[in-house]
Amino acid sequence: MNNTIKIISVYPNFLNKGGAQDVALQLAEKLNEEVMPVVLTETHFAEIVPDYWNRAKFVSFGWKAVRELANDNTVFLSHHRKSTSLLLLFSFLLRKKLHIVHVAHNTFNNLRFFSFFPKTVVAVSNGVKENLINYFHVPASHIIVVFNGIKDFRNDRNVKADKSEIHILLSGRICTVKQQVEIVRQTRGKLAAHIHIFFAGTGSDLEVLKKEIENESQYHYIGFVDIEENLNRYDYVCLFSQKEGLPLSLIEGCMFGKPLITNNLSAVLDVNEAGETGFVFPDFGSLIQGLNNLPMPYSEEYRKLSLNARLKYEKVFTEERMIKKYKEIIFA
Repeated sequence: MNNTIKIISVYPNFLNKGGAQDVALQLAEKLNEEVMPVVLTETHFAEIVPDYWNRAKFVSFGWKAVRELANDNTVFLSHHRKSTSLLLLFSFLLRKKLHIVHVAHNTFNNLRFFSFFPKTVVAVSNGVKENLINYFHVPASHIIVVFNGIKDFRNDRNVKADKSEIHILLSGRICTVKQQVEIVRQTRGKLAAHIHIFFAGTGSDLEVLKKEIENESQYHYIGFVDIEENLNRYDYVCLFSQKEGLPLSLIEGCMFGKPLITNNLSAVLDVNEAGETGFVFPDFGSLIQGLNNLPMPYSEEYRKLSLNARLKYEKVFTEERMIKKYKEIIFA
């Protein structure tokens, strides 16, 4: 293979921004810099996020499109196990070997016998790699860990001036897996007065969350947040999920030099190192104690954590590093 290869990203859902669909589009752009990238999707064209339309040519995913696009110089970079399984089926039906690279973004514990993977699989974290090996029985030799990387957009705007309070941002889909409601229920009445938690995003548990915090002074729902413009308003970035693939919000926190607060999931520990980039708490009891003893934003301990978080981003999670790794895999 050589640099004349055309990389086609495959992902079913482009209804919303963020997550795996952003990575799929990001890679399509960066690996096809001289031509408009092609993205195969199951999303109805009228429902695709408007901001995406000028970034790629969207084509309906299916047998016909794959047959027309497939040749010796095409690589299908598939970001969903359903899409990957169908591509492998199409390859069998077409009696033609398709060059497929599967990118695994999350951990799963279902549909093992209906999920098929090619010989080249990228896992976005060590936790995802463990899931592929232990649940799906993908050979370890077929898996390469490549951390997602994001473009550096750190700035000095909207810096929080009040140093007497600690403001913690928890950004993400509001749902049972992310545990926002459970965090409120477990910590209510147990936090020091200067600790404030800000929830950003939307999801199936949004109305439950709003009801839980409607008469509370230390919990705040702030809707959608423009991270580039507003992350400097917060002192810490938190995530305390039941499961994760590779949390983008934590990488953004590192990029802005914000110390992290997490539990001890494998994928989370790829980003957050206890005592280096932030704090790791295994359960809600230790979380409460830890929140009440967080270093203040003006302290030397906070400054060291902030510097380490930024260095972690620069070393591991830059866009340039991610693209280089994918090029090594695809163009080898």
